[in-house]
Amino acid sequence: MKAIEHAALNHDRTAVLDQVDAVFDEYDLLVTPTNLVAFLPNATAGSQTFGPSHVGELPVGSTMGWSLAYLFNLTGHPVASVPVGLTPEGLPVGMQIVGARHADRQVLSACSSFEHVMPWADTYCRLQ
Repeated sequence: MKAIEHAALNHDRTAVLDQVDAVFDEYDLLVTPTNLVAFLPNATAGSQTFGPSHVGELPVGSTMGWSLAYLFNLTGHPVASVPVGLTPEGLPVGMQIVGARHADRQVLSACSSFEHVMPWADTYCRLQ
């Protein structure tokens, strides 16, 4: 990749970061599902994980369109995923709590408060 191409991508990332930052002008935290699907097959060693090409009727990119964590990996906002329950098939479901840049303590505090009200540790089978 040429330096000019890299700079253009960084410009795009900064535009996304600015839009996410604007959300925190009005809200303290953002709460979303961690993923839009409950199950994805494991990738083989050295390969990429591919998900569905649609979520409901909405077309999504099969490499990242199903993951709501990707956006915050790109922008660097603090985020933590908290277990919130199980699907009818017994698969775990996560909720992510996102904070403004450098609000790591607020994100972790919200996670702790949620887990205090909705404890999850005994919900899952212990590995033998």
